[in-house]
Amino acid sequence: MARCSKSLMNGPCGGSQNGKCEIDPETPCGWELIYRSLKEQGRLDLMEAVIPPRTGGRAVPAVRARR
Repeated sequence: MARCSKSLMNGPCGGSQNGKCEIDPETPCGWELIYRSLKEQGRLDLMEAVIPPRTGGRAVPAVRARR
């Protein structure tokens, strides 16, 4: 998420106002832009999709509990 000033990957921070970033009020909120784009495409359901975290370009392996 290169547009987010806080580098948030899982959604907006909640601090934006009128579609602008709380860190830099001149910068549009990246998550607001994503939301508007998906809404125009009729694909808002993608905002609820759960995507596993990635590390180094690979999916994070499942961790097994120790006994």
